[in-house]
Amino acid sequence: MGLVRIAVVLVAAQFILSTPQAFAQYEISQPSFGRGDYTNALNQLDISDVRQATLAIWHHGLNPQYYWSQRLEDLYRAGGNLEKTMRPQVNNMLYNLLRDLNIGNVDPQNVTSDVKFIRKEFLTPQQVMTLVVTSGRNPATLFDLVAPQNPPYFAAKDAMEKIYPKCMDGSWQDIVPVNTPLRLYSRNKVISDIKKRFSQLGYNINNTDELFDGELLAALSDVQWNLWIKPDGIISPNGKVWKFLGVSCMDRVRQIQTDMEKMRWFPQYFENRYIFVNLAMSFFVLYDGSTEWTRTMTFRTVNGRPARKSPTMKDEVLRVIINPFWVVPPTIFSEDKVNDLKALTKPEIAEYFKSHNYEVWTGDFTRKIDPTSVDWLGIAEGRVAPDVQIRQLPHLGNALGVLKFDLTNSFAIYLHDTNQRELFDTPMRQLSSGCIRLQRPLDLAEYLLEDTPWDRKTIEATMARPGEVLTKSTEIPIPKYKHTAVYTAYLTSMASADGVVRFVDDIYGQNTAIRRNMMAAF
Repeated sequence: MGLVRIAVVLVAAQFILSTPQAFAQYEISQPSFGRGDYTNALNQLDISDVRQATLAIWHHGLNPQYYWSQRLEDLYRAGGNLEKTMRPQVNNMLYNLLRDLNIGNVDPQNVTSDVKFIRKEFLTPQQVMTLVVTSGRNPATLFDLVAPQNPPYFAAKDAMEKIYPKCMDGSWQDIVPVNTPLRLYSRNKVISDIKKRFSQLGYNINNTDELFDGELLAALSDVQWNLWIKPDGIISPNGKVWKFLGVSCMDRVRQIQTDMEKMRWFPQYFENRYIFVNLAMSFFVLYDGSTEWTRTMTFRTVNGRPARKSPTMKDEVLRVIINPFWVVPPTIFSEDKVNDLKALTKPEIAEYFKSHNYEVWTGDFTRKIDPTSVDWLGIAEGRVAPDVQIRQLPHLGNALGVLKFDLTNSFAIYLHDTNQRELFDTPMRQLSSGCIRLQRPLDLAEYLLEDTPWDRKTIEATMARPGEVLTKSTEIPIPKYKHTAVYTAYLTSMASADGVVRFVDDIYGQNTAIRRNMMAAF
C-alpha cells in the first residue's frame, strides 16, 4: 500500500509540474501558512544533502552565504546528532530559500511604478511535500522544481552558469585600457585580453593573440550594438566599450541575479503560446508549442523611453485593429500636444490639426469640437479643465501605423505598427511613450488571425493606402483558441540561443531599485 500511495503522489506531482494551469492555482490567493506548517515536508531532507545543495544555489541566482550562514557551518562541522542540533535552524533556512526561489526575495510592489506585478503566493505545505517526494528527497532537485520554469528565467540562469564560475576561478581578469584607438589589423598586447573576455561571454573567438582580426571585429560590432552605439569597429580611448570591459565579474553576476529575481514575479510556467518582449533589449519573441510543429517569430521593437517606461506586466492580446484611430494618451496630451498648441494662433491651430489628421472631441466622445475654440493656453496653465480628447484619423501617417493589437490592461499600453519604421534600424530603441511598436506587425496579425477569413491578402487589402484618410477602423476579435499571453520584462542580461551572454545598461533604474530591497544579494 505504501508503494501505491507513493505512485499516486508522483502522478499528482507530475501533473502539477507539467501544466501551467495547475501552477496558476499556486498564484491565486490562498490561506496563509506559517513556517511550522512546512516542518513535515522539510524534515524529509537530509541535512548534509541540504548543505551541499544550498552551497550550489548560486546556479539559481541566490547567494549561498546568505542562506547557509557561518553559524550553520559551525554547527555542521561540530558534528554529533545534526537532527537534534541543527534541524530547526536548517528548516527555517530552507523555508526562506524555497520561498525566495519560488516567488522572489523582493516584493515587486516595492520596486518602481512601471512594475505591475503583485507578489505571488508561496506554495502550500501540501504542494511542497509533493515536490519533496517527486524530487526523491534530493534538495538540489527540489530547488530545480521550485524555481521558475519559464524560458526567460532559464536564459538568465544559463548566463549565471557561464559567468559566476569565472569569478570564482579567477579567470575573469581586469583589463587595463590603452590610450590609442584599436581597429581591424591593430596589434597590441591588450587585444589578447579583450579577445579572452569576449570568448568568456560566448563570442566565437578561436585565437587569443594580439591581432585585431575579423572574429574580434564581429564580436565588437555586436557589443557596440548592445551598447546602443552604431558599430564602427573601433575601440576608442575612454569610450563606452572600455566602460563595458571595465565592469567587474561580480557586478555582472549581480546584474544577472537581479534579472533572475524579476522572472520570479512571473507565472511559474508560461503557456504553450505566448509573446515575450524584453524591454531592455527591445526584442519580441512569439512562441507557439501548441501544435505538432513548434513555431517562433522574432523581431525588434521600439518601446518606452526612461521618462515614459513600458511596464513590466502580464497581459493578453484579444483583438486586431486594422487602420486604428489614435486617441492621444493623457501624458502625451498634457506634456506634448498642449505645449505644441498653447502658443499657436487660431489659423496655426487649424493647420496643425489638418496636417496631422487630428480631431478634437469632448472627453466622452459624444461631440466633435472645433480645435480653434479650445483654450489650449488655459489648459497648459491649469486655468481650464482639459475635458477634451485629441484623436488621429486612420491613415498611413497615423502614430499607430495601420495595425494595433489590443491588450486588456488599464494603462493604455498595447502593441502596434508605427509610422517611423526607420527606428528599427537604430541600436537604441527605447524611444516610445510606453506602448510597444513592432517591426513585423503584419506577420503577427496574419498569425493571430489564421484559419479565419482574414488572411494576409485580405488584411493588406483593408489597410489604408498612400494619401487615404479613413473615418473608421476594422476591429477583428482573435479566435478564443488563439488568445495569446503577452509578457513584458526589463531584462538587462541574457544568454542567447547562439551561446553569447549579452548585457545592456539599466536606464529604467529597475536593477538599482531591486538591489536596494534584496536581502540575498551577492
